[in-house]
Amino acid sequence: MAFEIGHKPVRRRPVSEAVKRLEESRKGAGKIKDKAQLKHILANANRGETAERNLCLVWFLFGSLTRIGETCQLRVKDVFTKSGELKSVFRMRADYTKTNQSRDCALVLKQQRQAIFRWRDRRIKDRAMLSVDGSYGGLNGDSPLFLARSGKRWVTLSFNVKKYQTQDGQKETLVCSSMENYIRNLFKSCGFKQGSSHSGRKSTASLLSDNGVDYEVIQMAIGHVSDDMTDTYIIPDPQRLTDALNDLYKTVPALGLKE
Repeated sequence: MAFEIGHKPVRRRPVSEAVKRLEESRKGAGKIKDKAQLKHILANANRGETAERNLCLVWFLFGSLTRIGETCQLRVKDVFTKSGELKSVFRMRADYTKTNQSRDCALVLKQQRQAIFRWRDRRIKDRAMLSVDGSYGGLNGDSPLFLARSGKRWVTLSFNVKKYQTQDGQKETLVCSSMENYIRNLFKSCGFKQGSSHSGRKSTASLLSDNGVDYEVIQMAIGHVSDDMTDTYIIPDPQRLTDALNDLYKTVPALGLKE
């Protein structure tokens, strides 16, 4: 049902209906029980030689609600402008995604932005794939945003091709097994036994729902496309998503339990 606000039709659908599918599937990824558990996850990620990368990766899952495979395929120029500014919205390219559909993703969460700059600074310090002219914040714009550690060097991540069957036939997607395993093991080490690389998407969508955030804002955040044509005319104010995400995680330090 649509209600008129001025001249703009806005759909109002129960948020619980939008998120229920995410919560009820016990076979799928679990969701964190509360924000204290996220603090624990971030604190554990903030360890060792890859701490800056790990924190940045975790915040993408919870802040931009991205999948791990597509996140690992991001390039520096996807999130940084040539002048070095960090975008507030970036385009997830279709060839990165499992669904072969591009979508806009938010980069508005303060802690996530802090983590990205911290990871950028670490790469600059280690001289890991830098730009020759200082563009893209000092990093090579065509280089992967996320890298693997090999000894004392940063190298590109490895991917495997995964084939899966759909109603439209067999499709392929790239899988970064090392990062999938890292995230899964990180979650388990924090007592999040049902955690997987999809848990960031499910957790943030569910927590936004618990906070009473409108359906269309959650839909914009998670990037799900409805079959209902009315939804194609909903253009939520991006500031609402910015406010909702920052309000949701305002008590979570960027680095976890310790700052």
